[in-house]
Amino acid sequence: MSTIIGIDISQESSSFHLLGEGGTQEISGSFAMNRSGFQSLLQRVAHVKAPRFFMESTGRYHMTLAHFLLQEGHKTAIVNPVLVKQFSKANTLRKTKTDKIDALTIARYAQQAPKEIGAIERAMDDQRLSTARRREQIAELVATTKTQLKADLTVAWPEVLSLDVFTKGMLRLFTHYPCARSIEEATDEQLSLALKAPRGRGLALTAADLRHLANGSIGIPSYGPLVADSAQSLLFLEEKLELLTKDLVSLVRETQDLEMRIITSIPGIGEITAAHCLAKIVSIDRFQRYQNLIAFCGTDPGIYESGTILRRGKITKRGSASLRKYLYLMASGVNRCNPYFKTYYDKKRKQGFTHRKAMVAQMNKIIKTLFAMLKKKEMFSVPT
Repeated sequence: MSTIIGIDISQESSSFHLLGEGGTQEISGSFAMNRSGFQSLLQRVAHVKAPRFFMESTGRYHMTLAHFLLQEGHKTAIVNPVLVKQFSKANTLRKTKTDKIDALTIARYAQQAPKEIGAIERAMDDQRLSTARRREQIAELVATTKTQLKADLTVAWPEVLSLDVFTKGMLRLFTHYPCARSIEEATDEQLSLALKAPRGRGLALTAADLRHLANGSIGIPSYGPLVADSAQSLLFLEEKLELLTKDLVSLVRETQDLEMRIITSIPGIGEITAAHCLAKIVSIDRFQRYQNLIAFCGTDPGIYESGTILRRGKITKRGSASLRKYLYLMASGVNRCNPYFKTYYDKKRKQGFTHRKAMVAQMNKIIKTLFAMLKKKEMFSVPT
């Protein structure tokens, strides 16, 4: 058994505890969360041959240390804080909590649960995960800004809502002509110029079409600047989203091209959802059984058992909320495009499942299928 070093991460300083072979407690201490602090940690454990470092996932604070240790050639693992907490509750009745005790708990957890974490020899790919998170944030802002633009147009120029107002051409138009009055005050030449795209096809509208939409409008012209602002914001955000999408797919394909091809071999699952899924899962080798992956996603049912009473409740939602969102998108996609999965969904509905419960069952079926495909490195084929 190799020497294990548990690390409790904090923003400015962190604590570590070294467990030798056989579980003997040897060294403990703290270090600053900067380069000199990281180097001092390695100096303190320099006498140890091939140590393995374990730390909890702390959002972002652990990333720089994990990256440093990996760059220095040390085996480094990120462990689930929920599992560490459960381990601590099961193994001690003490309520004393300090950073040093937490570091020792992490080390003991790592020592006693090798099967669960033995495969996590590399820390999660921080750049992929950070890019995926940023893309999610921008996608949410795009959705919010679309809602805001529609609300602004409802007041400034409601008649134009009969068109698809979210195309790039319409958004560019709104930045210059955001209300009916601005259309009325423009010349036909100005409107025709605004309808032309910088490159490619322009809008399938004419100056006469715009004047027709503006004629007799009940909109309030003073709300025009708000429309222009929302349109400008949406153009910027959609461009940013497009760039982040390309970056994410490129990053995932660079490191997990085979896994990407395996997942997208399922009809109904596209590159974007597959890339987000892989960025969150990191490596299928982290999971010994498909049930572990289901628990990681948080789609496993909560169970209450007392005496002869056994109840299955709602899903635990303990895992990644973001991963559940993309699994839901996958489930929606296969329901539309994949007869094999659609048959399973229909079967659940006939059994009395609500749409939501049938979708959760479908998500778990997708997880089970992906687990088997990724482990065996096989493309999708309908089971016979």
